[in-house]
Amino acid sequence: MIMLTVTTLVNAQNTSSVEQVVIGGMLATISLIISLSMAEVLVESKWWNKWASNTLEICNTPLLVVFAAIVAFKVL
Repeated sequence: MIMLTVTTLVNAQNTSSVEQVVIGGMLATISLIISLSMAEVLVESKWWNKWASNTLEICNTPLLVVFAAIVAFKVL
């Protein structure tokens, strides 16, 4: 009885962790898409300058790393 309870609790925690990772991955992917779309739109506008370019690059770099990790884990 105790072992069954422990196993159930462990499985519930793992499911919760997996769901959190999936939600975090979705948020990172959506953020990356929005950020890259903003960069494409801003390139053609009068507000595009070195500061805007650097800011979007700084924001996109970690998101690209997370996206690459998601793709790598899906492939493996």
